[in-house]
Amino acid sequence: MNIHNDLIIFLGGTLTLMLFAFTLVIFLIVHKKKRYQHLLEKQNMENNYQNQLLMSRMEVQEQSFRHFSEEIHDNIGQLLSIVKMQLFNIRNSSKEPEVTTKANEATNILGKAITDLRNISHTLNSSFVTNVGLAAAIEKDLEYIRSAKEVKCKLLKSGEEYDMGNERELLIFRIIQEAISNAVKHGAPTAIDIDLEYTPETLCITIADNGAGFDTNNISKSGIGLNNMYVRSALLKGKMDITSAAGRGTTIQLNINKNIEP
Repeated sequence: MNIHNDLIIFLGGTLTLMLFAFTLVIFLIVHKKKRYQHLLEKQNMENNYQNQLLMSRMEVQEQSFRHFSEEIHDNIGQLLSIVKMQLFNIRNSSKEPEVTTKANEATNILGKAITDLRNISHTLNSSFVTNVGLAAAIEKDLEYIRSAKEVKCKLLKSGEEYDMGNERELLIFRIIQEAISNAVKHGAPTAIDIDLEYTPETLCITIADNGAGFDTNNISKSGIGLNNMYVRSALLKGKMDITSAAGRGTTIQLNINKNIEP
């Protein structure tokens, strides 16, 4: 009888402990799941907040670009055109060969300056990128680099071109524009090649120059130009890699998923 009672007590205690352990495990699982969901929601809120900050920053920058574009087009461009007309009149009215020659040279130089300013004006204006498309906007920027900086520039496209959307293409264009500017300013290249490879899932962009290059081990995102490239790449949810070495030029690769919205 005592053995029977002891067995009942043992089984009852065992079942109680098992039930307690099972309840504890369930509680820990639920608690961990809730904590994970809380952390995930917090991370999503942080990401959304950072994205909003980045977008606001880019919008302010685009407004500045648009203002500069309009100022160049409406004011500076018109003033230079008036000066060009006056030089043209001086050239035609002068009977001195030396004056005519110098006025003609000045007119040609000023004409080139006006063309370069118009190219800059176009590429600063976000509506230009929207109207002509990504490839045409890049080609326009390269046209200015060829003319003003005497750098051989080449744009290659492969695959079936598709529309990435106005906002995304503007971000892509600004990254490429910044990469070109950095190359010309810091690398002094004689050639810049840009390749747009349209695959069914990804737009793969390669920007290569034969300039001075730099040590990527000392690369810093603190520079304004480079930081802007990383900011825009983050907004695109793209992957950007920079390969460079002293005396070997620089190659920037940017991969952007076709179907992911910023």
